[in-house]
Amino acid sequence: MAISARASTALAAVLAAGVLWALLATSPGVPRAAAPDPGTTVAGPAAQAGPGVDCPLTTRGLPTCGALVGATHGANTPPTSLEAAAGRPLGIRRTFYTPGQVARAVRTAREDLRGGRLPWISFKLPTDWAAMAAGDGDPWARRVARRLARLPGPVWVAFHHEPEGDGDIQDWRRMQERLAPLVRGLADNVGFTVVLTGWNQMYGEEKYSLERVWPRDVTIDLAGFDVYNDVGVTRGGRTELEWPDLGAEYFAPIAAWAAAHDVAWGLAETGITDTAAEVEPRWIQETYADLVHYGGVAFTYFDSYLNSIGSWPLETRTKQEAFRETLLSSPRAWWVR
Repeated sequence: MAISARASTALAAVLAAGVLWALLATSPGVPRAAAPDPGTTVAGPAAQAGPGVDCPLTTRGLPTCGALVGATHGANTPPTSLEAAAGRPLGIRRTFYTPGQVARAVRTAREDLRGGRLPWISFKLPTDWAAMAAGDGDPWARRVARRLARLPGPVWVAFHHEPEGDGDIQDWRRMQERLAPLVRGLADNVGFTVVLTGWNQMYGEEKYSLERVWPRDVTIDLAGFDVYNDVGVTRGGRTELEWPDLGAEYFAPIAAWAAAHDVAWGLAETGITDTAAEVEPRWIQETYADLVHYGGVAFTYFDSYLNSIGSWPLETRTKQEAFRETLLSSPRAWWVR
């Protein structure tokens, strides 16, 4: 199986440390998420549409026929290379902006809509969470909402994604409660999303549990989670060897929670290291299939080095082919505005 020179170097280093042998020794057969129980009740839209079938979106961009496949690409870089390889547009394009880049965000979202992609935008905020919750950021938020409302299709927006560790999480929750009705009230084409790490909610401190952090008494259109396969990543001198079972460890509990709270859910970010992809080359396809089974509506790959400690980008042939196949197996976003 051909891989890039960069991946070969990384794999050689991993092999020298004995990591790949450890993976193969501790993973019976081909490691992957356990097959879902056929009797499991899942939350979400109707069954997945056939490959490449147009998938009508709701006014606020929620798919009605399964899960869209998309990506973050580079540093808000146009995803033309990914799309050229697949011969079709991404279902979702995820991009990130500072509070002073509203015009740029809206311009990019307009380009994405014209290109057949659902824009999923993250903004950092013009002031701290407590001040935003108190209304100090309302003029900025209204400007964002009014500009997004003029777009010719749906768009998803998130404010300060992955908040864990960045401040008082209850201030963050109150900020979301302030902004959700304001933005949704001014823009009926905007899906208001809340994006969390996922691990902190499932396995972290109690203060980050979904029960504690989820916005109260407001409508949130979609919960996004950033969950990765970080086998081979080294933190603090320790290399991760435990293979994650995303279906059982994340998708099943998230699906049950989402059904109870009447909210759609999906992966706002996901990725697999070069090392792990050589052990399980079909991880992307199989993880997407598990997400669809459990009712997720978005599978967004993090094809970037930004703020990363893992080899997430789609630079090896193994990962490129896996992503291409997954994108081609997914429905295409379709809307009328």
